[in-house]
Formats: sequence, C-alpha cells, structure tokens
Amino acid sequence: MSNKNIIAIDGPAGAGKGTLTKKLCDYYGFTGLDTGSLYRAITLYMIEKNYDMDSLDITKAINATKFISDNHEILEYAKNPKIRSQLTNKYVASVAKIPEIRQIMKQYQIEFGNNPPNLPDGSKAKGAIIEGRDIGTVICPNAPVKFFITAKPETRASRRLKEYLDQGESASYQEVLASIIARDEADRTRATSPMKQAEDAILIDTSENNKEATFEIAKKIIDERLTII
Repeated sequence: MSNKNIIAIDGPAGAGKGTLTKKLCDYYGFTGLDTGSLYRAITLYMIEKNYDMDSLDITKAINATKFISDNHEILEYAKNPKIRSQLTNKYVASVAKIPEIRQIMKQYQIEFGNNPPNLPDGSKAKGAIIEGRDIGTVICPNAPVKFFITAKPETRASRRLKEYLDQGESASYQEVLASIIARDEADRTRATSPMKQAEDAILIDTSENNKEATFEIAKKIIDERLTII
C-alpha cells in the first residue's frame, strides 16, 4: 500500500458523511471519493455520449467505465448535479447491476485509496478519504483511521427533506423518513458488501452534533493516528 494516509468513512444516507469528508479534505489536503456517486457518474457519461440506454451494449458499457475511471474523468462527472436527475435515476440501476462494472469500481476505489489522484489545483494529495457503506470492511480494511457516521432516522429525514425543499423539489417528511428507513434496511441486509461498522471504526452519532462539532471529533482522532506532512 503506497499511501498510508487513508481515512474510511461509512454510514447510512443523510448522516453527514459527505459534509465531513469535504471539510476534512479541505483541511488536510486530501482527495475525497464519494463511492455512491460512481455508478451515477458512469450512467450520466453514457447518456451524454448518446449510448442507447434502453438496449445497452454491455461491452460498450464496460469499456466506457474503464475509460473514464482510468483517466479519473469519472470524478468530474460525479460532481455534476445531473447525476441526480430523473433521467439518470431511470438508468443507473441497470448500469450498477453489471458484474464487470461493479468489479471495475471496486478496484478503482482500492486504487484510489492507495494512490489518490492530485488535488484540483494539480498539487499532490496528502492522503485519501473514501466514503460509502463498505469502505472500512471491504475496500480499505487496513485503513489506519475509520469512522462510522450515523444519526437517528428522524434527524436524517429532516436533513434530507430540507435539501429537497432547498432544491425546489416537493416532498413530505413521512415519505422521506420511510425512504430512509427502507434504504437502511436494504443496505444492511444485502448479500454483497452490506453496510456494517468495522470493528475498529470510531462511531460518531451526528444527531445532536453540528458540522463543526463532528469535524472536531474526527480531527482529534486523525491527528492522533496520522502523520501528515
């Protein structure tokens, strides 16, 4: 493992993984990866390149995945708001279920941790932060710092509802809460790489913490365990 500064962040949807990852990356000069956006990024790439998404050629889909992951173009697509569009939502499941693509993404995540790409300004990253559901258990089981970020379903539903409303989308609290609970159950019980807290992961419950408090808790652990130059 060439990069020793790896931080694995796991946890359910809406717990604050993304916010914490961004704040830590900005502070330490790390490169971050939201693994949940990867399949959406691949799907958006193929949509914008006019692939026939209704009769998707598996070989072409695999080659597209290799192409945008090899040159890290996938990271740019992952930042595009269109990955959350209704059109992307329509096709992402059919892309994500292709075994060869899942294997490519698994290897991409492992390689990202071992050799993180440069920062947006071209400077060398001092480490990598990878967030998802199985990072500490499957992707980076030897990461020196692991966090499991969680919060009460009700708290996460309120946060997600605010995001939807801020974006001008209509939604009800009960609908969002039901979706959160269903997603948690699906993530915990799936056969392949279920969401699970690694035995050596630090649990942080953000139900009562604001962003700064969560950041300070994580920062203290990181400063104790990593030597960042």
